[in-house]
Amino acid sequence: MSQSTTHTCTHCHASIPGSMSFCPHCGTPASASYAPTQKIPPNQRDQPPLQSFQPPLPYARPQKNSSRGILKVGIILLLLLLLLGTGGFFAFRYIASRASNTTNSAVKSQAIPAQAPLTTTPINAMFNYASVTITIVSAQQATSFANDRNTPAHGVVRLNLHAIQSDANNVYFASAPPFSYPESFDLLLPGGNKVTTGGYKDLTGPARKGDQTTWIDFPSAAGLKVDQMILQIGKDTEEQIQVPLTGHANLSQYQPKQSAPNLRVAFGSMFWTLKAVTWKLSDSGTQVEKGKRFLVLTLSLDNPGSEGYSAFPPDFIRLEYGGTTSNLEQAVIGDAAAGATNIPGRVSFVVPQETTSATFILLPGHTPDATNQATIPFQVP
Repeated sequence: MSQSTTHTCTHCHASIPGSMSFCPHCGTPASASYAPTQKIPPNQRDQPPLQSFQPPLPYARPQKNSSRGILKVGIILLLLLLLLGTGGFFAFRYIASRASNTTNSAVKSQAIPAQAPLTTTPINAMFNYASVTITIVSAQQATSFANDRNTPAHGVVRLNLHAIQSDANNVYFASAPPFSYPESFDLLLPGGNKVTTGGYKDLTGPARKGDQTTWIDFPSAAGLKVDQMILQIGKDTEEQIQVPLTGHANLSQYQPKQSAPNLRVAFGSMFWTLKAVTWKLSDSGTQVEKGKRFLVLTLSLDNPGSEGYSAFPPDFIRLEYGGTTSNLEQAVIGDAAAGATNIPGRVSFVVPQETTSATFILLPGHTPDATNQATIPFQVP
């Protein structure tokens, strides 16, 4: 009897016909089977096989293409990076824009801070200090003012001022510096407490022929009333002015007083006329010292002679009051050429405030044909 060749599957141990390349039961390649055996008669099947046993080879599954997986991972990572990068860019732009807006808002708020609510009280009080005519236009109260960072913010009184340099007649006036607001202006609060200037728009008053609109601030509790406050003007060494901020203060005691004696005297070949006498607290850009007054004499000269006048006024002009002879402070006298008439002149003296009468004196020896002194007695206004 002929025998057919078979193989034993190494995986499921089933018989594989010799003509097949794969196990018909599990698909394992026939090349991985046991060595070929002969089909034996049934009476020999109980005998153990003659060939030696070999352990089954592990089943090898087909390998997938790993390069495709790496490519997919790379593409996914690239997309993630692009998404993150784009999102981060726009997020950065948004944050930067917000920060810029915040900074700009902060700069604007710093440059133009909001003004606190304020109340305004008309004052309209006028006085003269250091030859400057000053009007207190109004007083304003607020917890703070946006354009003043020097005054504490617990309460501020602002005085709005209009100042005009009014005394520009004296040629020596240029030597007098403008006054300083912080040095010369104080505020007296209810109860007598004095506070100095905090913030201010201008440090000094107007110069010669100047016109100034300005303000000065004083620290003051918000609950205090303006009409109970007093503005004090002047240094401690000067004649001071006190202006109650009531809106109807009587300041007549600080106003200049004037008289017009129109007294004429011959002096050599010339004639001198005392046209006006002015009693005042300031002259030529200067506030008079405490306890004193400026006495300003307005003169007119006529020179009918043939010789001009060229004498130096401080050499021959004097003022006598109460047994005291004083030299002049300032003088402006025009050119008294030969034949000239109505030549203006102005001289000033400092006298005690209690002075009531005085004598204008012209000393000889300095003007044409003047051999004797000339005098003009007058009353102080």
